[in-house]
Amino acid sequence: MQLTLKQARLLSDLTQKEVAEMLGVHVHTYMKWERNPEEMSIGTAKQFAKIVNRGIEEIFFDNESNLIRYNRTN
Repeated sequence: MQLTLKQARLLSDLTQKEVAEMLGVHVHTYMKWERNPEEMSIGTAKQFAKIVNRGIEEIFFDNESNLIRYNRTN
């Protein structure tokens, strides 16, 4: 299953503000990442995956293990 940042966040019943606070960034920075996940560093991506209790590969990698470089719609 491939999840967007937004889907993973919503499945964890978290707001954008809550996730931003847990990541130690401004909410606008997190909102930008939901639109463009490729801008998130790998360290932050790992931290996000832990926050939403998902594997990093479920969110950031496709079936061929390539980093998702496009904006998926939801």
